[in-house]
Parts: sequence; C-alpha cells; structure tokens
Amino acid sequence: MVFLFIILTIIIMCITIKIKFQIQNLKISTNEKPHLNKEYQIKMVVYTLGFIPILKIKLNSKKIINNQKLQEKIKQQKTKIIENKANIDKELIKSLKNIKPEIKEINLKISIGTENAALTAFTIPVISTFIAIFLSKQIKKYNDKQVFLVEPVYLDKNLLNIEISSIFQIKMIHIINTICIVNKKRKGDKNERTSNRRPYDYGYEQY
Repeated sequence: MVFLFIILTIIIMCITIKIKFQIQNLKISTNEKPHLNKEYQIKMVVYTLGFIPILKIKLNSKKIINNQKLQEKIKQQKTKIIENKANIDKELIKSLKNIKPEIKEINLKISIGTENAALTAFTIPVISTFIAIFLSKQIKKYNDKQVFLVEPVYLDKNLLNIEISSIFQIKMIHIINTICIVNKKRKGDKNERTSNRRPYDYGYEQY
C-alpha cells in the first residue's frame, strides 16, 4: 500500500508539473550586429502541483557567452536545422499546437521594412492579423499587460526589428499528450510503409 501510494504521488506530481517562462528585454535586429542584444534575460521555473517551485533556471547573454559547451550545442543545433531543413517533420510541427502555451503577459513590438513601400504597407496588416489570431488562442484571461504593435519602416531596405518581454507557461500534461500523438503518428507511418512493401515482395516471389 505504501509503495502504491508513493507511485501515485509521483505520477500526480509529474502530471501536474507546470513550466513557467519569463522573457525580459529580448531584442532581435537584422540591421545591427550582433543581431541579439546583450541585456536580455530568460527565467524558467518548474512547478509541481501547479504552485510548488522545484527548479529555477536563469539565462542571460553573459552566461551563454561564458558557457562554451552551451555555445557549441547551439551551433550544432543550428547546423542540424540547416542541413535537415528539407527533412523537417511537418506532422511534428502540426503536433506542437497541442502543447497549448498559455500567455500571461506579452509586450511585443515588431518593426518591418522592405525595399518596396507597397509591399511593406501590405505586409503590416497581414502580420498583425496573424499575431492577433495566434494570441487569441493562447490567452485565456485578457489584461492590460498583453499588448503588441506591428509598425512599418519606410527606408527602402529590408529590415526586421523585434522587441519582446513575455511570461507564458506550459503544462506537462500537454507535453506528454503531444509526445504520444507524435509517437502514434510515426508508428502508423512505419506500419503503412511496411504494408505497402509486402505486395511488391509477393510480386517478386511469383517470377
């Protein structure tokens, strides 16, 4: 009974895990080098039972610069993404929507410019609409700390500036659900490929 109680407690604690991310003063600019600013900070707190903190991690530009192993891993991941761009699993990307991040706070500013003023004018409302639709699906309770702005820059050159501060959280149950969906899909694809090969195998046996 005691062993069963311990197992159930561990399962409940794992299922109720919530990961909270806080992004502060992150700026990305294609018009400047380095493209990423040095004053940003990213905090991650893992809660169990929804409110008990069990792990805290802080990241900023200084820690990443001083951590050579982390820099090497980031470079390796960038290389893998570039090399395998054509082989990115589309079903995996679709399944990521099941993670259902909940945005608590967001302050987002995007400045966009192109070499064509008409194209810039057309792009702004399209991106604004896309962001509005995305945020409407990720925000459960609206407040005055959830704002975004997409503005045009008419300088006859291509540029993109992004400034963001945000707080959002992800529930472990949604991550587990997404992993199960991806694994189920991959097993189904593998079985389908196997079944498609069998008729050809039988055909060769006849000759």
